[in-house]
Amino acid sequence: MIFALSNTTAVTVMFWQWEIYSGSLALALVGAGILGALLTFLPSVARHGRLRGRLRDLERRLAAHERAASAPPGAAPAQQPPASTPSAAETRPPDPGQTRRLW
Repeated sequence: MIFALSNTTAVTVMFWQWEIYSGSLALALVGAGILGALLTFLPSVARHGRLRGRLRDLERRLAAHERAASAPPGAAPAQQPPASTPSAAETRPPDPGQTRRLW
């Protein structure tokens, strides 16, 4: 941020032959940082939503199993929620050379 604010020279940012921006270098640098952060964050939103849904499903299933385990003997078993169908990513064997998947 200090670097951007100390470089206030007027610049012209071009993309091929089109002029995208003409103004302060400080604003161009801050804008590029914000744009880079958005381009990194937005694709991950869908994955986070899927993981949040899967976590909610697993918490429901765990609560159902805990209720069934704590039920008195002889009581009718509680109805368990159906297990979700594993996705293609879950059915693949783990890759030992990779500790975290990025896709």
